[in-house]
Amino acid sequence: MALDREITMDVRTWPGCLLVVLASTAYANDDVMYSAGNFQADAYASLRLQAEVVDADNLPGNFEDYTGVRDAWSRAGMKFKYQASESWSFLFQYEVPLDLANLEIQSPWNQSEDERVLKLETNGPVGKLWYGRGWIAYYNNIAYPVDQFSSFYSGFATFSSLRLEDTVYYASPVWNGVQLSVSSSDDNGSNNNRRNQYAVSYQGKDLFVAVGVDDIGGLQDEKVIGLAASWNYDAWHVAIKYERFSSDITGTGWAADGTDAANILLQYTSGKHTWRGMWADVDNFGEITVHAGWDYQYLDNTRFFTEVYREQETAVIADSRQTTYPGNNTDAADSGGSALVAGIRYDF
Repeated sequence: MALDREITMDVRTWPGCLLVVLASTAYANDDVMYSAGNFQADAYASLRLQAEVVDADNLPGNFEDYTGVRDAWSRAGMKFKYQASESWSFLFQYEVPLDLANLEIQSPWNQSEDERVLKLETNGPVGKLWYGRGWIAYYNNIAYPVDQFSSFYSGFATFSSLRLEDTVYYASPVWNGVQLSVSSSDDNGSNNNRRNQYAVSYQGKDLFVAVGVDDIGGLQDEKVIGLAASWNYDAWHVAIKYERFSSDITGTGWAADGTDAANILLQYTSGKHTWRGMWADVDNFGEITVHAGWDYQYLDNTRFFTEVYREQETAVIADSRQTTYPGNNTDAADSGGSALVAGIRYDF
């Protein structure tokens, strides 16, 4: 997406993006933007930008290797909370993606997406219930434990989605460390069936274990079955994930029965420094992937990071400031590639 195109005052372009950031930075030094009685309003933002050197495995005719910038999942949002009683609260949250590299209000991955979160939520003794767009049950329990990197290239080594629209989400209270999470989404691509997700998790002092199902449905009865676990020991953190498709699709293509994904993440923290590395094998989306990085927490709200990412086959390596998301009509690497990243994250 060229940066010399005509810039208008549409809310999705840089002036609108700037207004969102300025509205949040006006309250950057306050934990609570406004509070009156049982009502509380908060503004927040996270600005994340990376420089990258990309070496793509391409045939002649695809894009050239390049050095450029890419957004690393910046966002800004508002939360409005009403504490109805000691036990019950109600929340409205609206969050937009900020693609700083392209100067747009859009996701750096799906460039037609201009909302990250939009939901109404209630919390009480019987659990959490929300409707709208947000993080879904399968991701929260199965994919999230290995989605720990700071760059744009984090979070792709999974078969499932992250957030979906028109979702009803419920998470039960925690009983002796055990919690049930379910979500049902009308947002399911060209599939007319609802997308239903189920997960059961156990959270101990240093151990987390979860099993989940992402029931995509449809004529070929597609389901993703997942298992995740993480363990903390002193400065060490280890997480694993395994997913497998169950479907009526034969062969070795996307969503074929028996195709799988496996991840292992190892992380070590010492003071302000965190080192992490992940190996993954995701059928039909990157195949063997290696990801390693270092974070430095310079201030409480400022982090520097550097990472190296390598995929065996095409998953996310794409032309400058573009992605391989279907419908973006941009060039993808012919057969994977690598990226060397250095970036900054500023939260307020």
